[in-house]
Amino acid sequence: MNESYKNEINEILEILGENLDISESQYKAAVKSYEAVGNWLSKEGSILYPYSPRIIPQGSFMLGTITRPINDEDDIDIDLVCKLNGKPSHWTQKHLKVAVGDRLKEHSVYKEMLESLDGGRRCWTLEYSDEANYHLDVLPSISDKNFTVLLSESFNNYQNLDTDKLAIRITDKEDLFYSLMTDTEWWRKCNPFGYAKWFFQKAIYSSKRMFALSESVDPVRPFQKEKMPLQRVVQLLKRHRDIMFSSDEFDSENKPISIIITTLASRAYDKSENIVDAYVNIVSKMRSYIETKYNAKTGKYERWVSNPINNEENFADKWTDVVQKEEYFYAWLDKLEEDLATIQYGQNKGLFSLNESLSAQYGNRVVNKAFAEYGEKNKILRENGLRKMAVGTGMLGSIGKSIPNHNFEGNK
Repeated sequence: MNESYKNEINEILEILGENLDISESQYKAAVKSYEAVGNWLSKEGSILYPYSPRIIPQGSFMLGTITRPINDEDDIDIDLVCKLNGKPSHWTQKHLKVAVGDRLKEHSVYKEMLESLDGGRRCWTLEYSDEANYHLDVLPSISDKNFTVLLSESFNNYQNLDTDKLAIRITDKEDLFYSLMTDTEWWRKCNPFGYAKWFFQKAIYSSKRMFALSESVDPVRPFQKEKMPLQRVVQLLKRHRDIMFSSDEFDSENKPISIIITTLASRAYDKSENIVDAYVNIVSKMRSYIETKYNAKTGKYERWVSNPINNEENFADKWTDVVQKEEYFYAWLDKLEEDLATIQYGQNKGLFSLNESLSAQYGNRVVNKAFAEYGEKNKILRENGLRKMAVGTGMLGSIGKSIPNHNFEGNK
């Protein structure tokens, strides 16, 4: 694709990405909500108080890759860690899980908001009002007493990727030792913050963007409207998946999971500084990062998408048991490559064709809104004599035939 067409596509995808993101008001409301939960859990008099509980975002909310659901009435899922610096020596995972749940139930409002009074497999879920359109998944965990210092130092040190010290121990009802072991060394290990550091190191493409590492772990950092190319591409990939698997012909339970999409995209990212180049390169390389390894436990060769901070963990481990998960992932990659080619080689087909193509991939409403904003932006540029139109395609840019400003009667 030529530079003019690429610039236009880049502009449209950036606006589209902004519309896929949650709004600043939604972001601030969520932060206010989980800060309030953290204050309640850590309040003096709480059974958790001696262990300095702290709520920290994890997952897509922390990575800046959260994506609005297709339907406005569906909830935004916000993943959080409730981190304690220690515990009573006799506590098992079950004790910790129950203690966090009991403290939430002591608050009359939070008790009514709990999705289940027994809690989920790992988390306690707080469902907010229909107007808020989000829920909080709170994961109880234990960390090193120096965790906060280690987290800050690790994210301020760009070169040293010492992620193991950022691991936490979590509660999991399906763990064999859930109600047995008091020694946290036997508890399930999880490292969302180590993964976040790895992701941001992949995402940062220049020293100007170093802020992302140091600010990404601040639980109340400002809303990030401007995103790095990798963040935007992950949002676009997740929405493409959601649209494809919203069809009745698929079992949505087996659609590609976000952690695999994010990991493969991050590995494939080549530090491109614009969305189009990043998107094209990522999509063309994603499947090459899916490995095939021999599993000595099962005696079979399996597809493998390794956790970048724990090579022994396979994010695609369920593909062996549920074959449809693997089939769906490769079907999605095929469709993704096909759809991207339609955009790449559509430079002579005009804006209407591009709108149709993007609408099929990302949804009519969000794409139409993006094109409306794109049109309004170009109207302003045109009025200032800064927009030109490519002959034959109608694509707008800095190259082509100058577009005269409308001269309505009364403005002469």
